[in-house]
Amino acid sequence: MSQVRLTIWLVLGLMLSEVLVADESEKRRVDISISIFPRIVAVDNHFREKLEVGNKVRLLFVYDEDRSLAESLMARIGKDGKMIGGMKIVTQLASVRAPLPDNEVPVAIFLVERLDDAQLARVITFAEKKHRLLFSPYSGDVERGVMVGISVTNRVKPFFNLQALRRANVEINALLMKMSKRYE
Repeated sequence: MSQVRLTIWLVLGLMLSEVLVADESEKRRVDISISIFPRIVAVDNHFREKLEVGNKVRLLFVYDEDRSLAESLMARIGKDGKMIGGMKIVTQLASVRAPLPDNEVPVAIFLVERLDDAQLARVITFAEKKHRLLFSPYSGDVERGVMVGISVTNRVKPFFNLQALRRANVEINALLMKMSKRYE
C-alpha cells in the first residue's frame, strides 16, 4: 500500500510541477506582451484618429477575476510618463462582467486574463464594433478571434489574426505585417 501512496504522490507532484511551469510560461507571456503592447498600438494606421480629446491614448485593460494583476499591468504601462507616438497614455480598467465603456472608447484593449468563450466573444464584438485593436498575451487567443497576440519561438513576434483585423476595419503597418506571424 505504501508503494501506491508513493506513486500517487509522485504523479501529483509531476502534475503540480506542470501547472507551475504553465503558470510561469503564462506570466512570461504577459510580461513580454505588456512591453510590446504600446508598440503594436502605435502601428495601427488609424492610431491618431482614435485618440481622445487632448490627443490622449486611452488603453483599456479587461480582467475577469484578478483586478490586482490588471492594476499592476496598467501601472507598468502608465509609469514614468510613458507615451505612445508622442501622446500621453491614459489607462482604464474594466471587468468583463460589467458593461464595457461606450462613452470613453479606448484606442486599444489588453486582455489581462484568459477569458471563457462567452466573455471573449463579448470583448471581440465590442472591439470590432468600435474598430479598436484587441491584444491578448495568451496562447490560442488569436486563433479564437483576438486580433493580435504574440508568437513565442526562438524569437518573439507579433501574431495577427487577419480576418479579425478585417472585421474590425483595423489596418496595421504593412512592414510590420510582413515581419509578423499571421493567422488566416
